[in-house]
Formats: sequence, C-alpha cells, structure tokens
Amino acid sequence: YIGDSMVMRWDGSMFRLLQQLPSRGAHVFQPLLIARDQLAILGSDFAFSQVFHLEPDKGLLEPLQELGPPALVAPRAFAHITIAGRRFLFAACFKGPTQIYQHHELDLSA
Repeated sequence: YIGDSMVMRWDGSMFRLLQQLPSRGAHVFQPLLIARDQLAILGSDFAFSQVFHLEPDKGLLEPLQELGPPALVAPRAFAHITIAGRRFLFAACFKGPTQIYQHHELDLSA
C-alpha cells in the first residue's frame, strides 16, 4: 500500500526478487490468464490501475494499459469471465460500482 510491489520467485530455498513495480495506493495485485495473454492487474486507490503483460522472452511484466478514474475507483478484486465467446473483466470496487470491461484483441501487424 505504501511502497513498491515485488514480484518474486521461489527457488527451492528462498525467494528471489524478479521485478519491482511502483504501487503506491494499491490494495490488489492479481494475475489473470485471458485468451493467450498472461496479465497482472495492480489496482490502486489513488491513481490509475495498471494492467501488465508478461513478456515471455524477458520474463518481466511490461505496462500494457491503464484503467482508471472516473470509472474505476478503489478496486479490490478482478475476475475474468467468458460468455458466448466474448471475454469480460469484472472489477469489484470498494468506493464505487463494479466495472465491466470487454477484452478486445487488435492485430496491428498489417
């Protein structure tokens, strides 16, 4: 809540630091698998919530998108739901209504 979040790996005898993420005001850090994307969401009370994408080549979480005010206020949990082939992300909020986002994939390679 006050400092940075740390992503760590258990190596069999102790935890090893992999990455630090700025997370002042965050109450939830939640990994999610949506389609083929390994994501993590850092939900913040004071700033935009951050969506990170795991870059398999680097093994690090890279910033992907911000979710934020005015809609998303004080998120506490995230859930991924697939309905009729469409993917949704539910964000339960402490200070506001639950927000629902639809997951879209854009092919920018052309």
